[in-house]
Parts: sequence; C-alpha cells; structure tokens
Amino acid sequence: MNDAVQIGLKANGELGPGSLRLNVLSRVNLTREEMRYARSYAAGMVLEVDRRQRGQGLQKGRYDVIETDPARERVMLQNERGKRFEFRPGQMRPQGEQDPLRLFEVRPLEIHDGDRIRWTATDHKRGLLNADQARIVAVDGKSVTVRTSLGVEHQLGLKDPMLERLDLAYALNAHMAQGLTSDRGIAVMDSRERKLANQQTFLVTITRLRDGLTLFVDNADRLEAAVEHNPGMKRSALETVDLLRHAAATGQARGRATDPTQAPTREPPELDRSLTKPFEIGI
Repeated sequence: MNDAVQIGLKANGELGPGSLRLNVLSRVNLTREEMRYARSYAAGMVLEVDRRQRGQGLQKGRYDVIETDPARERVMLQNERGKRFEFRPGQMRPQGEQDPLRLFEVRPLEIHDGDRIRWTATDHKRGLLNADQARIVAVDGKSVTVRTSLGVEHQLGLKDPMLERLDLAYALNAHMAQGLTSDRGIAVMDSRERKLANQQTFLVTITRLRDGLTLFVDNADRLEAAVEHNPGMKRSALETVDLLRHAAATGQARGRATDPTQAPTREPPELDRSLTKPFEIGI
C-alpha cells in the first residue's frame, strides 16, 4: 500500500525531484521460542545483539547471517570486521523481559522529497522516536533533511544509521495507528484474518479518524460475526488449557476450530459494546 501511494503521489507531481535508494532493516517478528531454531534464520538477514552473550562468544553489535544449517542447529554469523562466528540459537536462554536478540530482513526502499516516513528505531539524543512520523524535506547527494512531527529539522548523512531505520508512513496497521489521529482515512479489514478481526482492532480503527472513515471489507456479515465473537485479548496458558478442556467436554471433533462463545473469555474493559453490536459497514 505504501508503494502504491508513493507511485500515485509521484505521478501527480506531489513529490519533489530529489530521491535516494536505501536498504532498510525490517523487523522479523518471531517469538522467543522461534528465535531458538536455525530454520528461523536465512542468509542475508541481520542479527542485532543488545548485550554480550558469553556462552556464544558474541559481543554487543550487529552481525550478518551468512548461512544456516538447520540439521545441526547452527547459524553462521559475520561481524562488521569480517570475523565469523558459529551461533547455536538453541542454547540461548531466557534473559528477563528484554530480549537480547533482534532479527531483521534487509529490503530496498526509495525515498523522495516530500515523502512521509516513520521511524522503526529510536535515537533519543535527536528526538527521533520509534513509530513517530516525519517528512522528507530534501534529498541531495550528501544528506537527507527530515522534519519531525514537532517541526525540528535534522540533516542525516548518507551513512547515518537512522536511514536504515525508517519506512514509508502512508499506510499503517492498527497497532501502529494507536495514539495517532487524522481527519479522514481508509481502513481495510478481512473476516478471514481471524486473529486480526477482533473488537480491539476494530475499536482502534474506527476511533483514529475525526471526520470520516471508509472501511473496505471482504464480507460485512462475516466480519461483524468475527468481531462480535473475538474480544482480541491475549489468553494465558491456563485459559488456553481450559478452552481445550471445554472443547473436549462438549464433544467437538479433534482439530476443529474452537468456538470462543462456548468458553469464558475476558472482555476488554475499555470496549463500548454499542460500537460493535450492531455496527453498519458500507461496501
């Protein structure tokens, strides 16, 4: 969607002539358990280590993934100096709430004068905050000038690390949109995305716009049913076990999807039920 909007703005002459091709880091969203398997890594990815890992021989810093060996559960890494390390992700242990490892994919991105961007990392010293938006003021052969949401301008050299930590901000998911407000907007919801079609996501979507919202859906009736029956709250392990026990007790076939209405669920306390029961969707 971001690419499509950018192409349209360029065609309308709303973006300036200055442009720059970048390689940006896009976070690979994995659970802690998934990070312990070599198959989760692929050559060309980037691994960031937040603090020293004595057992793995890794210092704090950035490593390129060179190759993987899922059979032996090994990942070959290379640091910025070209030194290689054999990483054994299965030997990583939980280290509190702050995960020491972050995995990224490298993807190309072109920016232009006038583009709207968002930061995907934080630089506290310069006030460049993760998820905050900015505007590309000018792009030349030596630097990129950006204006933050507070109106402060910064010149970023072509080797500035924050030029790897940005993305276009024309389209956002509901999680990114929390805390943001706009006059008008277009939203997309799909009833087939069972985990995303929930009351919390719907509530965020409809409350981000002041004046008007155009909502595109695949099927209005199915989406209404999906949102009605899915509060969107994370279940604890004990709640999941109770859900499975209830499914077995009611004689549901093994492997069939469980009906959330047949087991106790937690309602989000801030949800105004009048917003979702019933609601009308224009197609």
